[in-house]
Amino acid sequence: MNQKSTFAILIVILSLTAAGSAAAQGTEKHVFVTVLDSSGAPIEGLTADHFAVRESGKERPVDRVEPLRTAMHLAVLVDTSAVTAATDQAFRKALLEFVEQLAAFNHVAVYASGDRAAPVVPFTQDPAQLRSGMAGMFAWAHTRSHLIDTVDLALRDLARIESPRPVIVAITAETPEASRTSAGSAVKRLIAQSTAFHVISLASATGSGGISTMGANVETSSQRLQGMIATGEGDKERTRIYQLGTSATGGSVQRLTSTLAFGPALTRLARELSSGYRLTFTRQGSGKIKDLQVGIMVDGATLRAIAAPSGTK
Repeated sequence: MNQKSTFAILIVILSLTAAGSAAAQGTEKHVFVTVLDSSGAPIEGLTADHFAVRESGKERPVDRVEPLRTAMHLAVLVDTSAVTAATDQAFRKALLEFVEQLAAFNHVAVYASGDRAAPVVPFTQDPAQLRSGMAGMFAWAHTRSHLIDTVDLALRDLARIESPRPVIVAITAETPEASRTSAGSAVKRLIAQSTAFHVISLASATGSGGISTMGANVETSSQRLQGMIATGEGDKERTRIYQLGTSATGGSVQRLTSTLAFGPALTRLARELSSGYRLTFTRQGSGKIKDLQVGIMVDGATLRAIAAPSGTK
């Protein structure tokens, strides 16, 4: 069977410091990689012979490939502006199962992105703490989303923790986006912090152009006008972070049309996050990595890859 090499281009803005006599001996660098077959299932049993690495067009030797055992700090962002989703039992059950499953081996935090960016449960492995915190969140109902602001908030928390494997999962609805943070700023931080970004998006029944009815007084009328002005640009920014944030960090986007599809979508994502490889390659010097390409020698495979955070051993 003919094999073809598929390359995922990563633009990595990381300052990687060499250790010891790296300039003479070469410095080990690490990449977190997931390989999926045509059905979206993870492919297991791959070795260094299945991978290739280039940096700035130069081949780099792949020293070893091993199963990815690094625990995640996983920030789950839930859009509470999705009123129908937030009251749907299937959605609630699927989300709780997703969080509890991953908390068994990882640290999980939950944030709300409706009305404003808000922490709900700090990073924990305690399922009872997660269930308790999320139970109150399901009662919230808002008409605007602050997805990008919430991504920024989670990134600040992840930076303080210095996680060896940071991941953000955004569960969103396409209601008007009102974040103050730009998509470009958030994407730069995602890349700089080596944070994989995944999105599961539920299409809004009315689209993102509708604004809820407000009171007739001057203050609320002004707020409504500002919201209408911001809606178009906010939605463009959300589209940018969907596209650029996921593609630049080895993430993914799943677009759904029904809350009933949340369960299968979260199951697929949990399976993907719980598998993968840590690829180690060697290069000379201590400068920044630029134009990193990781290739997979498996016919028809999908490759997701992101450089490990600086200092990963």
